[in-house]
Amino acid sequence: MTINTNHSSAVVPVDSRPMLWQNWMALRNGDRSLVEEILAPTVLAHLPVPGGSPEQVRGRQALVAWVSGRHAGCPDARLAVEVGPIIGPDLIAGRWKLTRAGDDPSTLCPHRIIVACSGVDILRVDGDRIVEYWSHDDSVKLDRCLTYSAA
Repeated sequence: MTINTNHSSAVVPVDSRPMLWQNWMALRNGDRSLVEEILAPTVLAHLPVPGGSPEQVRGRQALVAWVSGRHAGCPDARLAVEVGPIIGPDLIAGRWKLTRAGDDPSTLCPHRIIVACSGVDILRVDGDRIVEYWSHDDSVKLDRCLTYSAA
């Protein structure tokens, strides 16, 4: 039995932003099961391009295609959160590190050198969905570990 010691009947809203970040990282690691739940249909992404201005990708399908393309070149690579999420009123940010999932040399991407890469994701949210995304990463190193694709 639980006793309410503050005698308040007020219901405190649950902050969904930490779970949104967790689901975002799952998507970045290839889990597309919650795409419609976490991404606004008109999401706008600002993606790093080695040596150039950020590329803009518009729409849920285009962003999911970009995420899928990143995994196509090296499916055993995983992002792990190093810092965050840092949560503001309409922004969520965190630093991640990309590494190879296992130590089995046979799982290495063909003709690729896997190195540790780091980056930062910044999400602008509206309600329970991501409406804008900025990514910054160690593009020079990351280009060696993953194939870039905006398919």
